[in-house]
Amino acid sequence: MPPAQPLKIGIVGAGAIGSALAAQLALAGQPVSLVARGARRELLAREGVRLRNGSGELAIAHPAIITLRELATCDVVVVAVKAQALPELLPQLVQAMAPSALLMPAVNGLPWWYFLGANRFARTSLASLDPNGDMLSHFPAERLIGCVVYTRAVMNDDGDIIVHGEQSLRIGQVGPVPPPIALGNQLASAGVTVSVETDVRREVWRKLLRNASTNLVSGLTGTNLEQIGNDTGLLAVTSNIAREVAELAEKLGYPTAPDLDGFVHELRRAGPHVPSTLQDIRAGRALELDALAEAPLEVARWLGCHMPTLDCVLTLLRAQLRYANSGRRNQER
Repeated sequence: MPPAQPLKIGIVGAGAIGSALAAQLALAGQPVSLVARGARRELLAREGVRLRNGSGELAIAHPAIITLRELATCDVVVVAVKAQALPELLPQLVQAMAPSALLMPAVNGLPWWYFLGANRFARTSLASLDPNGDMLSHFPAERLIGCVVYTRAVMNDDGDIIVHGEQSLRIGQVGPVPPPIALGNQLASAGVTVSVETDVRREVWRKLLRNASTNLVSGLTGTNLEQIGNDTGLLAVTSNIAREVAELAEKLGYPTAPDLDGFVHELRRAGPHVPSTLQDIRAGRALELDALAEAPLEVARWLGCHMPTLDCVLTLLRAQLRYANSGRRNQER
């Protein structure tokens, strides 16, 4: 029997995570395309993706740089954009992708698809992510692959992608379909650390436990992970948020008791890595606060579960951003 043809993978989103994955696949000789726009597209078409590891070693990869319409040839489309871009993007993907192609959203926070195909709250939309309730209608659960990203990557001012440590993904089926073993094997063969989960929703909570706490505290205080890990007060706040997220996960049937000692150790050895929320604040980009905090708080209200620390830190962060922007506008007048 001839070997199976590799899956053609398309990646939408040429930021740090999307570019890093596209480069890794291209360097391994796999068929991968990257959708990019504007100045970023011109740079990638001219110079390729410049990928650096934590030591600064450079590798240059040349994935195919395509438009959204050219996704029709892809078997799997990975979406590596901010969660707030999805309501506008998903209808375009429906039009662009082949009817049999699978979609793998690699986004932070509680995903819009979480209750799609699930037994409890089946087909319930999250108003914080999908105000009009439209997103669930675009892709059935059978065409979705859940993905939780553990890659720590940043883009520097020159457009280079710097990956600290390994590229790491947890993937799994969203609906009642076979697990994505072939995709997992293909990613692994390119050097991506990947595990195919029997229940990817459990992994969503494990990541959100870390992500919600560190991102919001970092965004509010301007600290990196190592600084949070070595500050007693910030650690207490971060740990409280982690406990609240774990309690919410347990109410939904996913006991995820946080290993706080291990969590602290991870933070302290993370070095000066800046979480994505603080990266976005410094770059003046829109934040993923709806997926990271508003959505968990919305679900908590459904269940009568209290998350006072997360609610308080989110309120303070939003106020800080609001008044900082107001001050900048007043200075410009």
